[in-house]
Amino acid sequence: MAKKATEFEQQILQFLRQNKGLSLKQRKLANKLGVPASKYPLFKQILRRMAEEGNIERGSHNNYRIPDPSRNVTGLISFTSKGFAFLGTPSGEEIFIGSYDTGTALNHDTVLVERYKKQSGKLPEGKVLKVLKRSDEPIFGTLKKEMGRWFALPESPSPPIKIEIVGDTEKLRNEQLIELGNLQWDQAQLPPQAEVKQILGILEEPRDDLMIIKKMFRLPDSFPRRVIEETERLGEPDFRDTTGYRLDLRDKEVFTIDPEEARDFDDAVSLETAGNGRWLLGVHIADVSHFVSAASQIDREARQRGTSVYFTEAVIPMLPERLSNDLCSLKPNQDRYTFSVLMTLTAEGEVEEYRITPSMIRSRYRFSYKEAQKILDDGEGVHHETLQRLNSLSKKLSERRKQAGSIDFDLPEAIFTLQANGIPSDVRASERLETNRLIEEFMLLANRSVAEWIAQKRRKEQLPFIYRVHEPPKEEAVNGLYDILGRLGMSHKRPRHFTPRDMSKILLSIQHLPYKNFIEKISLRSMSKAIYSQLPLGHFGLAFRHYTHFTSPIRRYPDLLVHRLLKLYLREISEEDKKFYRRSVPRTAKLSSENEIHAVEAEREYAKIKQIRFLADKVGKWYKGIITGVLEFGFFVEISDFMIEGLVHVRTLNDDYYIFDEKNHTLRGKKNERKFQLGDPVNVMVAKVSVKDRRIDFLWGE
Repeated sequence: MAKKATEFEQQILQFLRQNKGLSLKQRKLANKLGVPASKYPLFKQILRRMAEEGNIERGSHNNYRIPDPSRNVTGLISFTSKGFAFLGTPSGEEIFIGSYDTGTALNHDTVLVERYKKQSGKLPEGKVLKVLKRSDEPIFGTLKKEMGRWFALPESPSPPIKIEIVGDTEKLRNEQLIELGNLQWDQAQLPPQAEVKQILGILEEPRDDLMIIKKMFRLPDSFPRRVIEETERLGEPDFRDTTGYRLDLRDKEVFTIDPEEARDFDDAVSLETAGNGRWLLGVHIADVSHFVSAASQIDREARQRGTSVYFTEAVIPMLPERLSNDLCSLKPNQDRYTFSVLMTLTAEGEVEEYRITPSMIRSRYRFSYKEAQKILDDGEGVHHETLQRLNSLSKKLSERRKQAGSIDFDLPEAIFTLQANGIPSDVRASERLETNRLIEEFMLLANRSVAEWIAQKRRKEQLPFIYRVHEPPKEEAVNGLYDILGRLGMSHKRPRHFTPRDMSKILLSIQHLPYKNFIEKISLRSMSKAIYSQLPLGHFGLAFRHYTHFTSPIRRYPDLLVHRLLKLYLREISEEDKKFYRRSVPRTAKLSSENEIHAVEAEREYAKIKQIRFLADKVGKWYKGIITGVLEFGFFVEISDFMIEGLVHVRTLNDDYYIFDEKNHTLRGKKNERKFQLGDPVNVMVAKVSVKDRRIDFLWGE
């Protein structure tokens, strides 16, 4: 039988190649090849398989022909929650692929696609001919047992398939979320098969949320034994430094201001008069590099993690607890090694000079943001005079920065109050107090000063360094932003050359509008993403020519690397060290950017699940919201009180037939001319929530 099948394949290929462009129905093709009636069922199977493998093309009504290579394109396929997909090509072209044309592709596989000659929509259309490379991304699914066999329904986005589980199934339970491994799928008409790589938990159990997120994003539960052992061997520092290497600032009025729930404190501030109306501002950062040497086990683990990851229930730290919460933490009334930036400023906040030096401090007090704010409001309390001066100076710095065009986004974050069962009892927007802004302003100035010292003061030496860079937004993104602002009735004229000051003007004009947060969100979406780089490309958002991250070495690896490099550059650096860091810094910058994105995605996924949990017992309740996105299938609404977004599907708008106006980001009623557009306030009812689909459905009401 196998020999006959091979003969058929060869005959089919030979005939169709000799008749390029000819498209024949399977019956007519069988007649041309003289296939006997008894072999016709086998012949049909072979035709379908050859089409699935991309060797021949199957059109409508079972027509077959040789594919036209000129219409073939390779790219990355991205599925939607609806099962259809889009192909992103290297040239930037996007091709629509219907759910019936995705073959054996899964999300983010590299595939070969053939464009159709005809198309029904706005985008070119095509079908997957062949999977060229499976994605390295993990595949997750929810278990279901059917007719004695186990299947996994993959997490969205995915094709609408069931994956059959093979191998050991003894410990499996319905509704468990699993990670799949060794997936095999060669024929679209057969279900894919895979093994269970790991069991993550049960999505219906809120107390499993954190564990599931940690497993999904491969976040470590603990530190390797070798790292713990190395940490345990670290000795207590000897603060009797008589070499003069460290500037002794232990007699200065230094204190920390952090969130109330903070456990590690890596930045402190000080302020004293410097004569002639000037101020000496000190920013003192935990000297993690003193304890974590290059290429140590601790350093390798920290570099691999890249950043700490924060959840309501726990923190996945970059460094072991002995370092993050003890040796490096700037606890009150304890001597600590630090790295200080001492900046002399005029009364108006202009930096005249600065000094960067290893140091020692003894924090006098540990403020929370709220405690420090109360002292500012009341005008009395511990260190109140210094706090008032710091606050006055930070406002001048902020004003100077804004005049230079620096953008100040003020987007709140969702803060959850969790019950013992893992379900939030409350979701509220984070509060940004004056004391938050105070610390942010001083950290920005210290980061900028460090970057300028490397990029400008020692330019001739071409020292390798790691910068925090933010490139200008792309033209199409800026055009899209001004287009949306125009649709909202905001009269901002698109400048020929878009600058940070133009963005600042937009944000300033919306401070008292009800949809302020919405405009800030779409403005932020139009911006490029900030990343780490070995090149001093500048920071568009802050309007800084040079910028780095220096102030959080306990929780960010680039900051630790900056400290290490500064120590090298404060003395004579060897050519060998220069060569080493010229090779390693670009790799570290790339890895750090990837780790940061990964951490943000994990934090967002966790927040989304908790938001859905919060709304689960509020089905049927009505809330005020604002339209944050309009698409052909409906519009997204954010409930302003909870910062939670859901979908009003167009099929639930029963009062009319609605037509999507893509140009104006609007759904418009065909008869009643009712419009739903970006920024509109609306009333919505919570209709349905699904943790599995990460989805919240609303119903609109007048």
